Amino acid sequence: MTDEPANWWDEAYEGDVPWDIGRPQSAIVRLAERGEIVGDVLDVGCGTGTHALSLASRGHRVTGIDISSRAVERAREKLRVRREREPDLDVTFRVGNALDLELDDHLGGSRFETVVDSGTFHVFEKPLRGRYADSLATVLESGGRAHVLVFSDRAPPDWGPTPVAREDFAETFADGWRVLSVREEPFETTHESVAGYLATLERL
Repeated sequence: MTDEPANWWDEAYEGDVPWDIGRPQSAIVRLAERGEIVGDVLDVGCGTGTHALSLASRGHRVTGIDISSRAVERAREKLRVRREREPDLDVTFRVGNALDLELDDHLGGSRFETVVDSGTFHVFEKPLRGRYADSLATVLESGGRAHVLVFSDRAPPDWGPTPVAREDFAETFADGWRVLSVREEPFETTHESVAGYLATLERL
């Protein structure tokens, strides 16, 4: 990516953004409550850190990464405040590109057991989706799982990111992955809940 996308996201995070609802997505909370989020976690496209902080509160060691330095600044400020009452939170926020995780010096060769993606996959047009899947594969352990929450192709067509069809997961995560499930889940925004999919993908 060039600097242009990062600048766009920085400008967006100067104000309120509709996907930052002030609490974790209900679909992600349910995953955690069912014990489907395990071990060390990478929150890719972490935004202002809502999911990373929530999962760290549950005892996970979490790394949040986002292309927007402004979003990461806001996440670090949230962490500073949260640590006043939860000093043992094990979470780190980094600026980085979800398409080039292998090249990220900050990750230091880390391997994660779980990846959480709330609203990142669906920002990529189809030509970049394979690169995204390959990037995740470089940091996810064999047998590890990625949970990906997106706008579905039943979402309103006139606003928001690139909708994702159910079959897009099998097409994108074909080599070195197994699609374990794709289920309908709402994607909550500050305006309304939008039709979405939650996919769980296993790294072979």
